[in-house]
Amino acid sequence: MKRLRAVIPLTVVAVTASVLTTISPASAADSSNVPLTSWAYLDSQKPHAKVVDAAVAPPVGTSRDDAGRTHTYRSYFTYDLTKLKGTVVHNSYLWTNEKTVTDCSAPATIEVWRTGPVKSDTTWLRPPAELEKLVTANRGAGAIYCPGYLGFDMVATLNAALGRHEKSITLEYRVTANQEADARTGRTFDKPVLSATVNHPPTVTNLHLAYPDRPCGTLAKPSPAARNTVFAATASDADEGDHPTVLYAIWPVGHPDQRREFNDYGGTDLSQYADGTVLAWQAQASDYYDPGPWSATCYLVMDRTAPANPPKVSSRTYPEGDTPGGGTGIEGTFRFDGAGDRDVVAFAWRDSMGYSGQIPAKRPGGTAILKYTPKLRFITDLFVASVDAAGNRGPEKNYQFRVAETAPNAVVTVNGVGLPSTITLIASKPETTAFGYQLKDGAEVRLPAVDGKATGRITFTATGSVDVAVRSYAKNVLIGQDTLQVWVTDAPGVESAEFNLDTDQIAGKTGSFRFIPHSNDVVAYEYNLDNEWKTIPAAADDTAVLTWTATPGWHSMTVRSVRSDGSTSMEADYQFNIIDPRPIAYAHELTSWPRRDGVGVPLSIELGSQLPNLTGFVYRFDGGAEQTVSNEGNPYAYITVTPTHAGDNAVVLQALLSDGTRSPAATHTFGIWSGPVVTHTPEGSGTVGRPATFTFHPGLPDVASYRYSLNGADEETIAAGPDGTATVTYTPSSWGYHEVRVTSIGADGTESDLRIQPFDVRDNRVDVYSLYDWSRRGIGWTGYFYFHTQLFGEVTEYHYRVNDGPEQVLPASTDGTSTMVAVPFERNGTNTLHVRSLTAGGELSPVTDYDFTVGNAPYVVSAQYPDSAWSGGGGVPGTFEFSGGTAGIVSFSWQIDDGPSTDVPADSNGKASITYTPAQDFETHALSVTGHKADGTETDATRYYIYVANGD
Repeated sequence: MKRLRAVIPLTVVAVTASVLTTISPASAADSSNVPLTSWAYLDSQKPHAKVVDAAVAPPVGTSRDDAGRTHTYRSYFTYDLTKLKGTVVHNSYLWTNEKTVTDCSAPATIEVWRTGPVKSDTTWLRPPAELEKLVTANRGAGAIYCPGYLGFDMVATLNAALGRHEKSITLEYRVTANQEADARTGRTFDKPVLSATVNHPPTVTNLHLAYPDRPCGTLAKPSPAARNTVFAATASDADEGDHPTVLYAIWPVGHPDQRREFNDYGGTDLSQYADGTVLAWQAQASDYYDPGPWSATCYLVMDRTAPANPPKVSSRTYPEGDTPGGGTGIEGTFRFDGAGDRDVVAFAWRDSMGYSGQIPAKRPGGTAILKYTPKLRFITDLFVASVDAAGNRGPEKNYQFRVAETAPNAVVTVNGVGLPSTITLIASKPETTAFGYQLKDGAEVRLPAVDGKATGRITFTATGSVDVAVRSYAKNVLIGQDTLQVWVTDAPGVESAEFNLDTDQIAGKTGSFRFIPHSNDVVAYEYNLDNEWKTIPAAADDTAVLTWTATPGWHSMTVRSVRSDGSTSMEADYQFNIIDPRPIAYAHELTSWPRRDGVGVPLSIELGSQLPNLTGFVYRFDGGAEQTVSNEGNPYAYITVTPTHAGDNAVVLQALLSDGTRSPAATHTFGIWSGPVVTHTPEGSGTVGRPATFTFHPGLPDVASYRYSLNGADEETIAAGPDGTATVTYTPSSWGYHEVRVTSIGADGTESDLRIQPFDVRDNRVDVYSLYDWSRRGIGWTGYFYFHTQLFGEVTEYHYRVNDGPEQVLPASTDGTSTMVAVPFERNGTNTLHVRSLTAGGELSPVTDYDFTVGNAPYVVSAQYPDSAWSGGGGVPGTFEFSGGTAGIVSFSWQIDDGPSTDVPADSNGKASITYTPAQDFETHALSVTGHKADGTETDATRYYIYVANGD
């Protein structure tokens, strides 16, 4: 879209209500004004003349000259519209300023007209014809500004002129006729500026159908189209930066009322049209601003019938079946044949790797030749289908063939960059007489096959992945080829007889590393061993030897070669392990949190050594006597020690070897927690309501007191006894995780580490749960409830009662599961089950109150067909008894599945029964029963499931 505009002054004076201002849309365009080609004015004092392009301000209205004569003026302005040809105007504004006004208080109505052109014979007496009044602006008394501004919208005017294919437009400025003779109305203007924002609507060309390409089509010769057809057209836009889209329209010929418009994004569904239907279609391009004109009409005919048969496929190079043909990397010729079916104009093919294509037949129903090189070794599938002119594909022919393994097996030993590497080629076929290998852009090297093998030299010039083509020949005939991807590196080689991954040397061993060049012109090597870069010069053969005395641990060495120009090679990584002759000791318990170690607490320590011929360890703990432990064939052993003081405790350790010698001694120090050691009685988990006694044992000497907190309570202080211990009693009131936090305080104020001692507390209450807490079943039913205790093994009985009933005793389960109790439903509404446990020691737990709801749904029972159990059989009658649910039942209504509902009266005890006989074996039925009271209210429904067996 292009914008033609001029700068509009910031000071604007309002004119009449007919003056409009528009805002242009965004555009990507250059800016200029609509050219003013000429202007002229007419003077009543010169009735037979006109003044053209005078160097004066254009006059309008009547004014007096120095001689007192009155002149009435009208000014005309002609603008060139040729540059707007083929555009749509979106914004246009005509504006000017008054330069002089004779009398600002005199009323003056300014009119702007579209007129005929100013001609050679135009005069005051023969003015241009006034064709259309564009604006009326009232000036004079009350105007805010004088001289003032006059501007108005020209969009409709310009678009109309372009619609009339006019090349120019002439505009007249004048005072309205009934005021024009008033000498006070005279004024002059700046030459009006006409701005415009315009857009070239895009156009479409090259309408066709694609995939396959078909022409636009004529009514006499429409192009064939399949169910899914791709419509294509080229959209062109004269405005740089605009991106037009294409809209299509289609309708059955003779039925324009069925026209539909659509965008084609890779295919349009035409399946609604029957085979043979002729359709007309068009295309239209649109940019952001305007649609272009619709194209001429194209025509297509629906062809929904694909070729009936797959094509015939044959190849001499690769015959169908299990007989290997051709060779690895060898192109084959495949012949596709439409077998005379003139509907076939092309063949579509694809292979197992996803490669595909389409080739035209030489003539309808004829043949086509595909040159194809198999991408897979051994078995290859080629799928071929016939294609008609509409693009319909017929059934595929799966042409399966075997590829002879004829390419050589090749191995490249890479020696680096600029140095000769070795390529070894081995024949796959005995008829191979020669091999060839070739680098990209290089010449092929031929080698004779000797006993089916050949070895050649190949020099790589750069690092990275390099493709090497390898070929087999039989008497100069290519029989197979392949491409090797070879990774080329110039990183130096590193080798060592002493230090490698196969052998772990012991620290102190002296050996060497040999650096081998993998590029030419090597003058030195840079190596990083144990995080320190060093340089060693290369010898005359570009190698270097580094002597090194082993230190313990895992080592990683990085090596790169340096050329004479200072450039370096890629880096080589070399790793190896050195055994530390001194054994190690590790205490896993010291890494846990909260800390569990302490004075008097046994500590497990793992001893380890990688020395060969290890038989065990000797150790001394904290200056004690030497002790021995066997490793039992392992590279490790475990010992248990008991620290007698907090802080550093040392283990002095040596490995014992099978020859009777010992390793050098190693000293490992372990920091023992100084927090007090906490024990409690009774041991094990605590219980809600049962007191537990905690004893604090000192981890430091001269402990005077302990500061402690039990399960998050406020800290308290207790004095230590003569032996440094202190005892507190704690009765937990809740179950779960509890902890004791305690710190010892010495007589001199020294504080120990904080000890955090976990304490697990069991619940002494009975936990009750049931699957029936949601049920709406009523009186007569039985609910099953489960009692569970965390005091399993101690609880021997459960004492329970329902509501205000008598207490009953139930033995506790002894198999670790919950204990079940059956409770008959005897009262509607909320019921409460009260239960407590009794331990073998005679301790009764607090009472647990468990509320459950009993509904009012009737009780249903059948001896022949128990609820939800396979029983009875087809033709076997069953008696179903109804009762309970709630008091006051006078009748029941029952229904089998979705059948009719039947009423049955209840007897004086609120009971009733029915007989139902299932028709067939292995049926399932749902019996719904609802109770009715005398006041008309009804109960909830009971769903009772009848599973009919086979009567056996």
